[in-house]
Amino acid sequence: MGWPYHFINLSEAEKLVRREALDSYAIYAQLSALLPIAVALLYRTASWALKSSGRQGSYSEVPSSPILKSQRSSSQGGWALRTQKLQWWLGEDFVPGGKLGQRDQWVIGVFWAFWMVSLSVLGTGDDYLHVTKRFGMVAASQYPIQYLLALKSLNPYAFVFRSSHEHINRYHRVLGRVITLLLVLHWAFYMNFFAQNGLLPRRMSDPVVRAGVVSFLSLNILNTTALRPMRKFSYRLFFIVHLVVAFVMPVLLSFHAKPARKFMAEALVVFIADLASRKFDTVTAHASLESIPGTSLVKITASVPHPKINRFRTQPGSHIYLSIPAGVRRSANVASISHLLFEFLFNPFTVAAVDEENGDLTFVARHRSGPMTTALARLAGGTKLPDAAPTTSSSTNDPQEKIPIYIEGPYGVAAGFPQFSGGDFDRVLLVAGGIGATFTVPLYRSIIRENPTARVQMVWAVRGAGDATWAVTGRDDSQEAGILNDENVHIFLTGDVAAPAANTGSTSGSRNGEEEVEMSSLQRDRRRNKFTAQHNRKRPDLKKIVDDVFKHGSEERVAVLVCGPAGMARELRAHVGVWVGKGRTAWWHNEGFGF
Repeated sequence: MGWPYHFINLSEAEKLVRREALDSYAIYAQLSALLPIAVALLYRTASWALKSSGRQGSYSEVPSSPILKSQRSSSQGGWALRTQKLQWWLGEDFVPGGKLGQRDQWVIGVFWAFWMVSLSVLGTGDDYLHVTKRFGMVAASQYPIQYLLALKSLNPYAFVFRSSHEHINRYHRVLGRVITLLLVLHWAFYMNFFAQNGLLPRRMSDPVVRAGVVSFLSLNILNTTALRPMRKFSYRLFFIVHLVVAFVMPVLLSFHAKPARKFMAEALVVFIADLASRKFDTVTAHASLESIPGTSLVKITASVPHPKINRFRTQPGSHIYLSIPAGVRRSANVASISHLLFEFLFNPFTVAAVDEENGDLTFVARHRSGPMTTALARLAGGTKLPDAAPTTSSSTNDPQEKIPIYIEGPYGVAAGFPQFSGGDFDRVLLVAGGIGATFTVPLYRSIIRENPTARVQMVWAVRGAGDATWAVTGRDDSQEAGILNDENVHIFLTGDVAAPAANTGSTSGSRNGEEEVEMSSLQRDRRRNKFTAQHNRKRPDLKKIVDDVFKHGSEERVAVLVCGPAGMARELRAHVGVWVGKGRTAWWHNEGFGF
């Protein structure tokens, strides 16, 4: 089969017909990307209507009831079981380690690439320039969708599918690769056309073509900085390049291709609207920072306006984006690199505790090599600020210097979580590694507060006892060191356990020996038949933990949530997957920010 496309000279009327086809197929491509939202809304509306017209006074059967067993063995139950297994399979890593994404990303990505290429060639006949332009127009139609998928505040996909922008961002990356494929084909076809017709030198001096070339180079720079090694080398570089290119590309492409301007205008409107919404949702909070002795942790307690505190209370497990105002930065020179760097620093932190009475939020950050946690550790070390006046803490009567910080949020999938405290699940397993407990501890406390009889347990692995002290002295915990008094909370010390005195030296932020009490509370008498840190000075056996949760009844519905190192999450998912393969109903969530 020979090459189907040829260079064709068209009349003005034929060019007009081609332009109409180009515009029409670009619209088809954009509407295709919005179709999932429409389908999901229709499905949700139909489900609500069916439930409203169903039997009144329905009840939730106990897991061992004959009714549930009968439903499970029915054709509808068999279909539900197959659907769950398929969903679990799609959620697995494409290759071990997750470096190439999950299977659902690849399935959707391959399908979408095939569909976009199909829309790029259908109805083009043998017109070489038609298919060349079509690749560019179909790619341009996807730009507003690409921007929608990246939104944090106004993301319609996250809202409709009750997900988080972190989860939806996976498909932002998939669509980015599909757009790149289309633009590479568009660029290659045009370069071949110019070369074949001896137009390359002349056209490359054309400002319209140059704008296209600069756009293409910018896209390649963006894709290069998005590679895992580059993000690991400098996440800030990746972020800044993304932000700059996201603003510049629509402008360049509007100049490059006049027919694509409507799509570029849509993309810019989405981009600016999200920035405005996030700015509107950002508040200035006054925070006290303290280092947790014997650890690399920094505890931040921030006072936010009372109208906003309720949003955090109703969404345990949510996170915020924290940034540092100009007056708090180390360098006062607005032109310095160290000062400008913080204009692009918006780090996510999970809300570890909410104090409704005082309007305080608590975050815990681990000091690593990044500029944000380094700055927080510096501020927690007692650095004096020229423009900060001593104020009275909202939670104590001691004068304490407060640091202004910007807080944006809440964000996360917590707003769309099912009902864990009863009804939706029979058992809940929360697993955390290290600082990941800032996600699981609020969830555990919320479930117990709503239903003290809920069958929920939390497993927390930490390297040292000091890493857990922030959770056992929270002001919102009416039981004092409440999670240690709870037999359903299992804390494992996976590192070397030093004596309390070794961990409580003269560290900035010390509270007159109070740390010694906190540390000793984690090493109580093992004669008390409880899973305390002293009792579990080893690594958790995740297989045994999962098996113990699932062994109670074949009809029980289990929710498993994890926040911790990637290796821990992979191992836990593998053990849960064994039970899913046996036909058990399991709901899974892995909380994470990296990719």
